Amino acid sequence: MKDITQHTIKVAEAVRKWLQPDNSELKKAIEQTVDERLFSFEDIKFQIRALKENIDSGQIEEWAERAGLGKNKHSVGEKVLCLHAGNLPLVGFQDALGTILSGADYFGKLSRKDPYLLITFLEMLKASGIETEIKYSTDLKDFKNLNADKLLFAGSSESVPAVKNELKRLGSISPETELVIRTAKFSMAYITNEEPEVITDLVEAIFRYGGQGCRSVAAVVSPIRFNNLKCHFQDYIESFWLKNPQHKKPPEALAYQFAYNKAIDRPQAWLDDFLIQESEEFPELDFTLHWIQGDEEKLKELKEKFGSAIQTIYTAGEKIDGIETEFLSQAQRPPLWWEPDGVGLFE
Repeated sequence: MKDITQHTIKVAEAVRKWLQPDNSELKKAIEQTVDERLFSFEDIKFQIRALKENIDSGQIEEWAERAGLGKNKHSVGEKVLCLHAGNLPLVGFQDALGTILSGADYFGKLSRKDPYLLITFLEMLKASGIETEIKYSTDLKDFKNLNADKLLFAGSSESVPAVKNELKRLGSISPETELVIRTAKFSMAYITNEEPEVITDLVEAIFRYGGQGCRSVAAVVSPIRFNNLKCHFQDYIESFWLKNPQHKKPPEALAYQFAYNKAIDRPQAWLDDFLIQESEEFPELDFTLHWIQGDEEKLKELKEKFGSAIQTIYTAGEKIDGIETEFLSQAQRPPLWWEPDGVGLFE
């Protein structure tokens, strides 16, 4: 059996090598991703920089230690099938790294929306000499009869039944397969002041990646009226769109929502393809922020109302009784060991 401690060291070394500035394969993958208008260069650069900061600070080793990986706890000999989303650049990195770090054999269904970046990481690991099987494809049929021990999947709750049925039909999973399915849709923030650092963190949490991630803030509860902050949002949006000419365009439904809001006199602001509105409704539309004027009780009410669709609730450090929160500044820079939907990889 492989030595998990030595395995962790090899994996960490390979990941650091992958993130070096002279990695020509990663550079090519970035260029191809940008050229095909899958993600903007700015968003890819942001994601890679955040990963590098985490890894350079020793988070791979700390993650293994936190998880208790070692002689008596590992996944050596298990087959883990990862169905990766493609809503953010390298969004599947954590599942891939965690699976391989555990000692399990990794089988990754890559998203056609992000097919190039993760491959460079996986190939670097394969070249490192670790004793782990690594296979990947953008075609689910390539995992026919895999009979995986564990499935990691992130997507909409509506898609779960169809995905499970197809995997069972292909023999990719069996009735004994452990299913780790994440379906949270968005995050919320609670802010109580207009300090520059807080507003900077807030606009980053809202607008980075066009608000497409489950950690992206789609609803804000605050005693502050959003009109007080409209200029801050406008400045960021104008800068973001200039830096990201390849950003994904919002759905046509956004224009209809704007017209509807206007008809019912709902306070709102149209910010160059991003809509902010005062609304306590479920944040259904992409490229939309719901601003709710209220206090901690209102936050608790909405948390109960939206339920498991909420990934995380952020504050600028305020503690709220009965609600687990994270720092707003970490919204788009989570540590490697953060747990999507509150479910860890090594449970």
